[in-house]
Amino acid sequence: MLGKKGNNQWGKAKENGEEYILSDETRKKMSVASTGRKHSDETKKNLSKIRKQFLTENPEMVPYKLNHYSNGPSYAEVYWKGILDSHKVDYIEQHPVSLYSLDFAILESKIDLEIDGDQHYLDKRVIESDKRRTKYLSDRGWTVIRIKWSDYQKLDRKEKEEYIKNIIEKLVR
Repeated sequence: MLGKKGNNQWGKAKENGEEYILSDETRKKMSVASTGRKHSDETKKNLSKIRKQFLTENPEMVPYKLNHYSNGPSYAEVYWKGILDSHKVDYIEQHPVSLYSLDFAILESKIDLEIDGDQHYLDKRVIESDKRRTKYLSDRGWTVIRIKWSDYQKLDRKEKEEYIKNIIEKLVR
């Protein structure tokens, strides 16, 4: 069942204090054995607690930030960065607040400007996550302003100018 001693990060096992690489056959057997099994509520709670503690201690490892920024900021974020810069708004990009990373944080007024793709309005898990995030930030004195990128893109030039003017007014009060 156990193969040679090694450091492969996937398929490792410990026996008598030594690490071994699991064979492909063993990994397949383990996968089949765990199919259809679910964690108990207590195990889920413990895993959640451990995960939150790890992410709090290692904010650079927040999954959203790791996945979202693997290819750099989105076009929408670059676009709004240009707008904020041209209006001389004082902000910090990707400012960490506990488990969250704020797209554009205006620290002086505690405003979080989020540029959202459609997944924030269509994916139930993302919607629920955003609700928890907004409540967490609100409870700590932050105001969250969300810009739905697809709606913004549909505006004509004059509507965009008015929209930008309204956003900038909220940010620089």
